[in-house]
Amino acid sequence: MTRNKSYEISNLGSEPEHFLYGFATPSGNYKIVEHSFIETRGNRKVYNLGFGDFNVETGQVIDDEVFNMGDGRIVLNTVLSTIPLFFDKNPDDAMIVQGSDSRDDFPDKCRMTCNKSCNGNCKKKHQRIRIYCNFLDKNFKELVKEYIFFGLSESKGLDFEQYIPGNSYKSVLIYKKK
Repeated sequence: MTRNKSYEISNLGSEPEHFLYGFATPSGNYKIVEHSFIETRGNRKVYNLGFGDFNVETGQVIDDEVFNMGDGRIVLNTVLSTIPLFFDKNPDDAMIVQGSDSRDDFPDKCRMTCNKSCNGNCKKKHQRIRIYCNFLDKNFKELVKEYIFFGLSESKGLDFEQYIPGNSYKSVLIYKKK
């Protein structure tokens, strides 16, 4: 999905409904990218793109914190580079991309450690999906040659609509063109 600079990815294993990748950053963080089955839409399986830092001590993936080491663009490119790998193995399936900071309980968790004064509306809520959508908007003309995109907006309930660059979405559904 991106041909920009990225970190080297390791395939950590795959099962019929679960694909796992990992990569290390120069700062010593180890990141996990996970494609996991969540539902069936029509005759297609839909997988979630999950991403987070791997905590070696606990063995858990932390997907609700941001560890900014100045390499966010390279990390994003690396995460996005797993999408073509997914579709190479699963061309008839779909992938949904959303941010862990879009969960309903995110603002309450954020307020416990946040240094911003948001006064009711958490400014960090939906930040990750905005980053994904900004990437998609900037590269849309090139990406629509290979993929079909749908967006889920806050106001549309559970109905995806054809993705329109510049619109605000809380998740993006991706299909590989045949």
